Amino acid sequence: MSGSSGGRSRKRGRRAITAIVALGLVGGLAAIGLMAMPSSGTSDKEATLELYEVSEISFDISVTASGELEAKNQQEIRSDVESEVTIEEIVAEGSQVEQGDVLVRLSPDAIEQRIDEELLKVESARSELIAAEQAFEIQVSENDAALRKAKLAVELAELELQKWTEGDLAKKLAQLEVNIEKAERQLILNKEKYDKSARLLEKGFVSKDDHEQDHIHYLESLANVKIAKLEKDVYERFERQKDYKKLTSDVEEAKAELERVERQNLSRIASKEADRTNKGRQLSIREDRLADLRAELEATTVRAPTDGLVVYGTTVERARNPWRNDSQLQVGQSVRPNQLLIALPDTSSMIASVRVHESYAQRIRPGMPVLLRVNAMQNKTFNGVVESIGVLAESGGWRDPNRREYTVRVAINEENSDRQLKPSMRCEAEIVLGSVEDALAVPVQAVFRDGPKAFVYSPKGRKYEKKPVELTRRRSTSYVEIASGVSSGDRVLLREPSPGEVLDTAGPGEETQVAGGEKNPKRVEGDSPAVRQVRSDAKKSASAAGR
Repeated sequence: MSGSSGGRSRKRGRRAITAIVALGLVGGLAAIGLMAMPSSGTSDKEATLELYEVSEISFDISVTASGELEAKNQQEIRSDVESEVTIEEIVAEGSQVEQGDVLVRLSPDAIEQRIDEELLKVESARSELIAAEQAFEIQVSENDAALRKAKLAVELAELELQKWTEGDLAKKLAQLEVNIEKAERQLILNKEKYDKSARLLEKGFVSKDDHEQDHIHYLESLANVKIAKLEKDVYERFERQKDYKKLTSDVEEAKAELERVERQNLSRIASKEADRTNKGRQLSIREDRLADLRAELEATTVRAPTDGLVVYGTTVERARNPWRNDSQLQVGQSVRPNQLLIALPDTSSMIASVRVHESYAQRIRPGMPVLLRVNAMQNKTFNGVVESIGVLAESGGWRDPNRREYTVRVAINEENSDRQLKPSMRCEAEIVLGSVEDALAVPVQAVFRDGPKAFVYSPKGRKYEKKPVELTRRRSTSYVEIASGVSSGDRVLLREPSPGEVLDTAGPGEETQVAGGEKNPKRVEGDSPAVRQVRSDAKKSASAAGR
């Protein structure tokens, strides 16, 4: 284990020495002057400093991205008051607060007035509910009474029908039979008396008037027998059917009335129930509204939900949208519903939010190591790891609408216990995508492109020869690996030569383009901001040396 660790340490040392030598070489270019050429009287020693000797080196594949610091956890506190209110008290921005501390006090006057008005409405709604509940109970009682009365009417009608069927009808028929029999018996008696009176009249024992009286009684008895029989016949043919239909109709009517009462009861109780429910809902709505107002009153005192650094909402909004010009929060200022009042970033744990070009985004994975440099702390470095990569690319804005970048969140390993790191500090992140061990590589400023072809310039005599090379996909912002075209020990030019410095070895068409300067070769992608700055400084130094 110790041997392998020593080997890795030696490789890292060689890598570091190589990087230092390369940086020294680039710095030397700036000191000597990149534009001085052998053809214009430059010494061989100076020309040699512009060249890089190809060798096998080890380097990290990394991408540099810029961004700013953010708190890993941040609470946004908004106004929970549903109307516009004014600020009566507010904590100073930049203060470090603890959980439960008062941050903002908003004016409660308008809310208290609305609470008083709502209390009256709640009491009125409660009284209406009580009245509706009593009306419901009364209706229930009335329904019960009406239902009992209707059921009793049905029972009485049915009893009358049963009484007539099982009693009155038989009694009536029996009475009619008795009347006939009585009339017939009386007829027999009166006839016998009349016959006897007729015999006695012949013998002179009764007067004619008595005989006539017996005759009348006899005739009356005949009539009574006919009447009794007729009454029975009339009853059986007419009265009996009439009584049955009337009693049956009474039963049916009583049952129909019972059904009507039941439907009316349902309708009336449903109406009372709906009214009671409506009044109950009105009271519930009023009570909820009163509870909301009381919650709003409670929300006029805004307290810190967690520990954190006080940042005004207007500051946060301006950071998100630089074109906004909202005035700073202060006492007496009006606050809109749901307006962002204060952000409480927890600065004990910070992250960096940086943007990388879309060409690198697919190669970045969570967990990759990152070296962060914070501009406000004299480029002090911090270690971190990639936490997440944005799902969608973001535009470069109006300055570069065609540029697409992804937001990468980098978690800083060290705790910010001393609170030196603050949100919105500018930073630069070097994300290590991988490493290359003992590979044939050259600095990126030595490689140029002409369409899909890559090439380098190698010295040949007092000019430079254009050599096509094949590149691999392994490269960093400083180095690119060469697959073929040059060998270890070859030298390549670290700058773009002028057309007159290029050896005329290309075909006619290509010679015209390179020598005439009509088509400039492009550098290979991968120049970091540091390399571009070194190149710019070198050109300035060369220009000054020429003067």
